[in-house]
Amino acid sequence: MAKTKEFFNILHAHSEAKLNILDEYVVTWMRKIALGPFGEKALVIDGFSGTGVYDNNKHGSPIRLLKHAMNFCEQAEKHGWPAPKLMFLFIEGFDDNYDELLSNIYKLTRLDLTGEAGFERLPGFPSIEVSCQNGSFEDVLESLLGELKSGYTLIPSFCFIDPFGFKDTPFDLIARYLKNPKSEILLNFIYEETNRFIRAKDPKIQAHMKKHFGVNDLNELTELVSDKEAALRKEIVVDFYSRQLMENTDVKYVLTFEIKKSGRTKLILFYGTKNIKGIKVMKKAMWKVDDTGLYMYDDRKPLQDIRFAFTKEIEDEIMIGDLANQIFEYYTGSRAYIEEIEEFVLTDTIFPIEVYAKKALVKLEKEGKFKEVRNRKNKNTYPKNTIINFN
Repeated sequence: MAKTKEFFNILHAHSEAKLNILDEYVVTWMRKIALGPFGEKALVIDGFSGTGVYDNNKHGSPIRLLKHAMNFCEQAEKHGWPAPKLMFLFIEGFDDNYDELLSNIYKLTRLDLTGEAGFERLPGFPSIEVSCQNGSFEDVLESLLGELKSGYTLIPSFCFIDPFGFKDTPFDLIARYLKNPKSEILLNFIYEETNRFIRAKDPKIQAHMKKHFGVNDLNELTELVSDKEAALRKEIVVDFYSRQLMENTDVKYVLTFEIKKSGRTKLILFYGTKNIKGIKVMKKAMWKVDDTGLYMYDDRKPLQDIRFAFTKEIEDEIMIGDLANQIFEYYTGSRAYIEEIEEFVLTDTIFPIEVYAKKALVKLEKEGKFKEVRNRKNKNTYPKNTIINFN
C-alpha cells in the first residue's frame, strides 16, 4: 500500500495524550511480567506502528516502546536483576511507512530488519527480540493466532491497537486474541468516524460497521442512538462496545478514556484486561493525563484551565470526601479487608487507589466512622490484611 502522509506528519497534542497513557502503562506492565515470580517472557504488539518518528521529530509508539525496553534492561543490569525477556511485534501496512520504520529502528538500535520476517535480537540487548511485519493488522494477527497449536496460548501479551478508521479493527479478531489467558488491549476506538457513519445506508459501510462492533445486525444499536443528542449517543456507543468486550471475551474489566480535539470527541481509548492489577496500573496512568475524574483529555484545556496550587488542594479535599462517602455508604454496618476496599475503589469508583483511597480511609477514621481496625500497628495506616469494622 502507498503511504498516507497525512497520518504521520505531526504528533498533535491529542494524539500525544494517547501515547503518554501508553508510556505510563507499558513500563509498569513489562516490569510486572518480567520481574514477577515466574520471570515470564512478555510480548508487546503494536498493531498500527507507523514510521516510529513524526516530522517534528517526536517519537511514535514503536520507538517509545523500544526505548522503554532498553532502559529497563539497563536498569536490570545495574541492579543485578534477571535480564527481562521482551518481545515486540510491530505491524505496519503502508509500504513507505514500513521502510521508514525499519530505518528509524536501525537508527535507534542498529538492528537491521531488512528482509527479516522473524524475531531478531537487539544488538547489545540480547533479551529483547523484535519483529516488523509489513501487512495489515488483521492479516498479521490472524496469522499469529493461526500459528498457535491446539491447546497452546500466547505468552503474556499486551496489544496496542491504534488504527486509522473503524474498518481496520474487526471485533471478532480482537475477541480471538483476548481468548489467550494473559492478554489485554489498549484500543483506540475511532469515535468521530464511527459516530458519523453508524447509520449509513451504504452496504459496504454497514458491513464494516458490523465487523467493527462484532454484530450480525446493527438495528439494535442504530435504534438506540437514533435521534439522541450528542452526549447521550456517545454514552450509548461506549456502553455498547464495553458490553461487547465484557460479554463476548474473557475480559473482566474495561476502562475508557475520551480524547477531544477542538472540543469534539475524536477517539475513545478502551482498555480491557482480566487482571485487577491491570486496572490499578491503567487508572493511575490515565489519571496522570487527567486528574479531574472525568477520564478525558481536551486539547483546549491548557488554554482554559490554569489551576493554582491552592485550587488543586481544594479539589483534592473534595474528591477525598466524595470517595470517603462512597466507601462508608457501601460498607456501613459491615466488616471488610483492606484488599476488598481497594477492589471496590478500583472497580466501582472513578478513583485510582494510590491517590485517594488511604486518604479517604484516614478521613473516615478521624470522623469516628470505624468501630474497630484490626491487624495493624499504627493508627491511620492500613497495611495488607487490615480488617475494618464500619459503624
